[in-house]
Amino acid sequence: MLMHVLTKLVGSKGLELKVDNPETYNFRPREMLRDLCSIFASFASAPEFQLECAKSGYYSADLMEKTIRTCKKLNLLDSATSTVLGMSQMELFESLPSHIALQSINVQDDEALTNDAPDEFLDPLMCTFMKDPVLLPTSDNIIDRSTITQHLLNDPHDPFNRKDLTIDMVVPAVELKNRMDAWMQEKRALVKGQK
Repeated sequence: MLMHVLTKLVGSKGLELKVDNPETYNFRPREMLRDLCSIFASFASAPEFQLECAKSGYYSADLMEKTIRTCKKLNLLDSATSTVLGMSQMELFESLPSHIALQSINVQDDEALTNDAPDEFLDPLMCTFMKDPVLLPTSDNIIDRSTITQHLLNDPHDPFNRKDLTIDMVVPAVELKNRMDAWMQEKRALVKGQK
């Protein structure tokens, strides 16, 4: 989501982002960009954040470079060294694209490995490889936790039979997860053996 907002602010159509009465709507794109870049800098060293940026579908090296140039030009981030990691906010933000690039390679590798996954390992709604399969007790279907969580934010019913369902009712599909993990390890071992 953060990458999407960054795309809107700094992307190719960023200059088209105008509001007739910015004061009325508290529309301050410069402050929005500063806050957004500060968030990116704060989480830049977290591998989970880097991975999510890589998986977002909105990541672009060009966009990040343009954002870094804009931050420097407008002096949006602090250049003084922080005490936490011994780096300034700007240095942390500048380090993010290389971290995301490494994570992107991992994402592409995993996607390539899962292209021929058995159907039982695929989310029935999204047709993607499940990361955290859960059983829906109301319909006995297995679906990825992230998919059902997103669905339940909009609709509190089982998508397969429309019975009432809440996220605390879902049950981890441990046996399936173990089979999926074993299958992935086998695929990774095959790839390593080919290199």
